[in-house]
Amino acid sequence: MAGWKRTVQWTDWNGDGLETLSIAHNDEGVLAEGIVSGQFEAGKYDLTYRLTIDRQWRVRDVRVQIANGQRLHILSDGRGRWISEDGAELSELAGCLDVDIAATPFTNTLPIRRLGQKTGVAEKISVAYVSLPNLIVEPVQQRYTKLAGNRFLYEGLSTGFAAELEVDGDGIVLDYPGVYRRLS
Repeated sequence: MAGWKRTVQWTDWNGDGLETLSIAHNDEGVLAEGIVSGQFEAGKYDLTYRLTIDRQWRVRDVRVQIANGQRLHILSDGRGRWISEDGAELSELAGCLDVDIAATPFTNTLPIRRLGQKTGVAEKISVAYVSLPNLIVEPVQQRYTKLAGNRFLYEGLSTGFAAELEVDGDGIVLDYPGVYRRLS
């Protein structure tokens, strides 16, 4: 497997926020580190996140820090078992293989890469959803359908929200209509 490193930037749809993501992919897996400044219902926020992902694109370690505030660190065995950093089992997340951090479109890449879908195939998945600004983690149901080569339909089954996502050759979101735009 050839390794690669990239830096990607997004802004929110209105141009008020900015995310810079550094991603390194090698034989061991993926390390993704993001810095996000944005607006949310509760106001302005700044956060950092770090995801350690195995070779099959399964999340193994999640770290999120709100500037001068909340911090989250959870770990996964890659098969749907989650624990907190102090070792307590997070049974409510049982079966979740992916994480969805509300502040970034990058977490859509995780199921897109992990599932490796054929065109026309829809997959319903359970995801550990990290909300802002409180960093509460809860399981949610989502569905991804591969529409064409680099186009996917994302559906939040509990919210009824849906968006057609276009990704680049590495599966990283280009545009998330109404939510994020890719800058680089």
